[in-house]
Amino acid sequence: MTSAGPALAETYYLDGKPISQNYYQAAKLLNESVPLLQSNRNQEALEKLTTASQLAPEIPEVHNNMGLVLAKLGRNAEALQELEKAKAMKPDLAATWVTLGGLYQSQGRIQDAIATYSEFLKRFPSHSEANKIQSLVNGLKREVNSGFIRKVDPNATDYLGELGNSVKRWPPEKMPIKIYFKSGHGVPAFKPIYQQILEESVATWEQASQGAISFQRVDSPQKADIVCSWTNDPSTFSNRAEAGETILYANQKGVVKGTVTILTVPLMVELPVTEARLRQICLHEIGHALGFGGHTSNPDDVMFYSLQVSDQIKNLSARDINSLRQLYK
Repeated sequence: MTSAGPALAETYYLDGKPISQNYYQAAKLLNESVPLLQSNRNQEALEKLTTASQLAPEIPEVHNNMGLVLAKLGRNAEALQELEKAKAMKPDLAATWVTLGGLYQSQGRIQDAIATYSEFLKRFPSHSEANKIQSLVNGLKREVNSGFIRKVDPNATDYLGELGNSVKRWPPEKMPIKIYFKSGHGVPAFKPIYQQILEESVATWEQASQGAISFQRVDSPQKADIVCSWTNDPSTFSNRAEAGETILYANQKGVVKGTVTILTVPLMVELPVTEARLRQICLHEIGHALGFGGHTSNPDDVMFYSLQVSDQIKNLSARDINSLRQLYK
């Protein structure tokens, strides 16, 4: 019988440099979190990232991904802390600036969002997302300068005053509004459930109006007042940073025609098109189609100027409903 000698310690390397076992395990968990984030398995991603953060808190990418997943779960204060850690540890981590700007935007902190996105463009002018972020900055500045985003009156039960002259309405003689839903068959990334969500969003606004507005589905675009369609190409929109676009045509009596186009692909790979997120987009665009031409600065409203980072079901706010009834009373 022979006795065994002492076990040899394992040595771990990253990019040719020796690292600790904890660092290796944390990096492994970090890599495993990425496909979970992209497939919206957020709780699973959070569990891996929490362990990674405990093993190796010095990895900035762990804090970046932690910030993103916490934001998607609606835990915004914690998300900001993690993103600020990542930014302080590694200022040249481009993803942190994008996520941080998006979180500021979704909270209504528009000037912070513009400043963060602008810093991203300054630091990473040749980044693959630079054109999209520039479009987003331009859109936010345009809305601020045009007055579309105004200070919220805490006592206002609707936002018609906040939207000002951007508000239009369909005249009574156009009721019911004839709407055509173009099939998304053949559009990349389209799923049949998307059509159902869009139709449910139309019904949600109609029911909220208590009979003030009504829709009638028609079988061709030629018979329609509103034509709804799908695209996978955000470059066809006037603002490439938007997930949908609504165009209205009006005369002296009011709105006479409109188009609604919804994007089937995510604007960011980390924010996939889930049913909850698509519902936000559809409710928002149908609100535009009903005449709310601008945006509000209250994150509770469907007509808020930014899509939420959190992947949670969103319904019409009391202000959305009151504004609709006031507009069409």
